[in-house]
Amino acid sequence: MENKEFLSVFRNLFPPHHDIHSFRLIFIKAAWKAYNDLNFTSIQIDQFQTIISPLFNTLFVGNGEKINDIMIDVNNLLQTPQNTKQFFSNTFYLVLSHYIKSFYGNDSGWEKIISFTQAIEHFLSYVSNRSNENDSFFIFEDTLITALEELRQQNKEIMVLNTYCGVPIQFKARIIHTDTQSIMIKPHPIQETAAILQNGIYILKNDQFVNDVYATVTPKIVNGERLLELTRFDELETSLYHRQSVRVHPSKPYHLKIIHTGIELGCDLFDISIGGVAATHKRIHSIANNAMVTLRFPAEIMGQTCDVEGVFVFISSFEGGHKYHFKMNLNKQQESDLGKYIAKREQEIIKKLREEIV
Repeated sequence: MENKEFLSVFRNLFPPHHDIHSFRLIFIKAAWKAYNDLNFTSIQIDQFQTIISPLFNTLFVGNGEKINDIMIDVNNLLQTPQNTKQFFSNTFYLVLSHYIKSFYGNDSGWEKIISFTQAIEHFLSYVSNRSNENDSFFIFEDTLITALEELRQQNKEIMVLNTYCGVPIQFKARIIHTDTQSIMIKPHPIQETAAILQNGIYILKNDQFVNDVYATVTPKIVNGERLLELTRFDELETSLYHRQSVRVHPSKPYHLKIIHTGIELGCDLFDISIGGVAATHKRIHSIANNAMVTLRFPAEIMGQTCDVEGVFVFISSFEGGHKYHFKMNLNKQQESDLGKYIAKREQEIIKKLREEIV
């Protein structure tokens, strides 16, 4: 699991009328031109594809290697951080040009074009930030493991987090062992189960490191003790996974009606908290930023069919459709009713995790 924002965005922004093979060829051809324009000693195209294809798979398919591992090969190929930044800038300029043309005649394309452009900006910012770390993209991992080893020697625990079905699972964990590429931790049994089901875990920032860190997990049994091995660390630029309130996914699909300017849009409820709600729909419906809407919840959520005032925040792509995000203005009774549902759903999710513990 890769948790950079630009990664999740890219995967939902395929251009129309393209299959995965044709779009991969477009991406590789753009990258090959950008590479040759830098006037490097040329390598063979098949060698170049071996380096660039995993990047395409990670960005647009989601089944490639970890972005940091790919960037090691790219940085070695391009020799300097400045060359790397110029290479990616030129590559995505060419890809974006083709991407925009693919929407010609499609009046609903601007939303994806804007999102695609923003994703590129995030990616180039990521490359730039990595380039400034003592001319190395990857000094972070060495620094992190050194910091964790210091905590282990001091017998201090770390705070770890999972967001399982929207519920924050957060306990302290003990560091058992570190080496050059991984650490072993002893987590709480509920945390262990959530991490294994999600194949990852977050190490929350502390006095030793200033940002949250995501890591891939592998369950291990060492001397008869159940442990988690953490590898492939990825630093988060912002604390994306901290929330002021619990946001839960419903136990089954529920219908949420969005009422706006006389139009009723029937959506599927995606997740909900006291502060906001997200719902999905296959088609895009234009709603102005900060527009006031009415959100009609089914009786299963509020105890009875209920209209709630909401404010549209933004729209994002989601599995072939679109996800609408709203803030909610709840009265005291609505807040109480929704709070009961969220608390009940949170307990159901925790119970499910407990039942998974072997």
